[in-house]
Amino acid sequence: MSEQAALSRAWFAGKEGGLCGREQARARALREVRREEGKSDYGAMSFVASRARKTKVGKPSGDHPTSQSIKELFERVDADPEWHPGKLAEGGLRGRKRALRGPKQTAIVAAAKRLKKQGEEPTYAAIAAACPTAALNPDTGQPVDKKAVYTVFREACFDEGADDPWDNRPRLSRNALDDVSKRRRWDFAKHVISLSHRPQRYYDNLVWCDLCNSAQSQNLRGPKHHLKLNSSDTARAWWAPVLTRGKLHIEPLPGDFPGETPLGAEIMAAKVRSALNVRFPGGGRQPRALFTDRGNGFYNAGSGAITEEYRGALRRHNLREVMLHETAASWMRDRTTKTLPKWCWDETLEAHRARLKACAAQINSACDVDGLRRELRSRVKDLDRRQGDRLAK
Repeated sequence: MSEQAALSRAWFAGKEGGLCGREQARARALREVRREEGKSDYGAMSFVASRARKTKVGKPSGDHPTSQSIKELFERVDADPEWHPGKLAEGGLRGRKRALRGPKQTAIVAAAKRLKKQGEEPTYAAIAAACPTAALNPDTGQPVDKKAVYTVFREACFDEGADDPWDNRPRLSRNALDDVSKRRRWDFAKHVISLSHRPQRYYDNLVWCDLCNSAQSQNLRGPKHHLKLNSSDTARAWWAPVLTRGKLHIEPLPGDFPGETPLGAEIMAAKVRSALNVRFPGGGRQPRALFTDRGNGFYNAGSGAITEEYRGALRRHNLREVMLHETAASWMRDRTTKTLPKWCWDETLEAHRARLKACAAQINSACDVDGLRRELRSRVKDLDRRQGDRLAK
């Protein structure tokens, strides 16, 4: 191998799904530049992760790494003064051991086949509920990611007489943005950038919230006689994520909540005001700008104008509206899936709300919520670079 070929291999080669030497060096350089500019490390993991690429088919063209993986990379860098891209731990192997191996994998396979034999769909949520101990990652004490379970399916689950293993394919449900939507998104990005606000201003003054719901028994598989008994009692448990100043709060909404309607938006605004009053007693220096999406209840579908009910509620509660941050809601969806009880159709509304609160507490302790709150400006710049098209995250 020539010297040039060896250097190219050292720079670009890397294991599939990992970071090659160039991307590891890029990550470290990005952090050092932030520090040279006097910026704190708050949000640095998310900032760096959004600019690095994992190896895909031998090239650094895959998905962005997670903030956690970037954090672990920096921990290795900081602990080793002789670190270099691609360096392994002393006497260690590349990468972590798989969490689902041996008896854990056997239990996952047995549960999946049992569910399928009973006529149920062996989804990630069903597996996590059917064998919660086997699905735990011993290093973190939390359920493994769904990709780990579906990897077991692809490697060890076969139908009788079949040569090909099971596969879990992603749903192609996302529609492409039309030109009008992209232009509006791009106009918004250019407007926010033109304001030249410092990130701290957004951190101090913005509240991200939305209307979310979880189905109680509806769409959840269980014994048919249970579903028949519960069908008339099926309800949606509505809740609002309230993300502000580095903390995620979950505000349960009433049992008779009217959903994504102008009245529902009005009730949500009142709940957000109550939550802010509890967190920031005295009323001084409370964040006042709400970021929500353009969903039903907030805006008129035809004209795009804010609904009168929502506008009036914001004025009454001394709030004003801007737009939404989806990441906190996705964290909640991930954790509610992982904590779904085995007999989910028996879960009461009170128990479901308690589970939501527990999920929010776990997010605040395990996720970079504070860093997420500081990402608005970088995401808006990304939206500008993409000229209004979908963001990478």
